[in-house]
Amino acid sequence: MIFKFFDAELERAFAKSIVAEYDRLRRSAALREERPEKVRQKLAKLSQRIDAYCNEHKPNLYKKAKLIQALQDGLGKKGAAQEEIDAFLNETIVRPLRGVG
Repeated sequence: MIFKFFDAELERAFAKSIVAEYDRLRRSAALREERPEKVRQKLAKLSQRIDAYCNEHKPNLYKKAKLIQALQDGLGKKGAAQEEIDAFLNETIVRPLRGVG
């Protein structure tokens, strides 16, 4: 059963869908010149999807790390700046893991 512990295919597929949605939101916001508040609201919905996924699938520490890595790599490949990636991951994953409100 140890192999099941390390199987992170589901997390990689989920990360791929989040990256695609994030990229779509970025491009849409830039094209429409949306206000920062509106963009934050859309990103909050994306964050809720991540929370719902983690609550439903309850990934172990290894799978969470793979999820974060896949998000970082995917967002980087889509052209997001490292500061933007760090801010998104901190807001959606790292900060809730620490329990900071």
